[in-house]
Amino acid sequence: MAATTAGSHGEQIPPGKTMTTEQHILDKGAQMLQSLKPIKQMNQHVCTFALYNHDMNRQIETHHYVTRLNQDFLQCAVYDSDHSTARLIGVEYIVSDRIFETLPKEEQKLWHSHAYEVKSGLWVNPRVPEMVVKKDLDNFAKTYGKFWCTWQTDRGNGNIPDSSVHSINQKIYIPDFVYIFNVG
Repeated sequence: MAATTAGSHGEQIPPGKTMTTEQHILDKGAQMLQSLKPIKQMNQHVCTFALYNHDMNRQIETHHYVTRLNQDFLQCAVYDSDHSTARLIGVEYIVSDRIFETLPKEEQKLWHSHAYEVKSGLWVNPRVPEMVVKKDLDNFAKTYGKFWCTWQTDRGNGNIPDSSVHSINQKIYIPDFVYIFNVG
């Protein structure tokens, strides 16, 4: 196993070389030239905690960066902190109670209510006064989430994600799609 190092805020960071000046310049250029539209739609930061279904003794702090697709459906990129070195550890979809009630019973078992998180004060919008988010919190208490954790950073082997990886096999990709995507 490769060695893990600590970041500026004490968090574990994956193994690898420090980024070069050339890479920083390339990244800045790409940032100026590319739209990054999906990321720019993230308009809310929520901090809360999660437990693993398979091990309820393990609790992790989660930072959700929320994109509201409409009034009833949200999607979140979930990180392990709110620092610049934060690791993307999962994805959560959030639906209103109205949508949740339309799901088949078997599917509903895979979702969790946010009522306890919100009402107990575990669901926090960092640096936003409560009076500003009060109505939004009342609405969030009536939502349900489905969270996929892709990186169990609390296990002490926080170097790399432990979920399966899907790679592209040269024989199975669709050339026409790739062309449209690149020209797009």
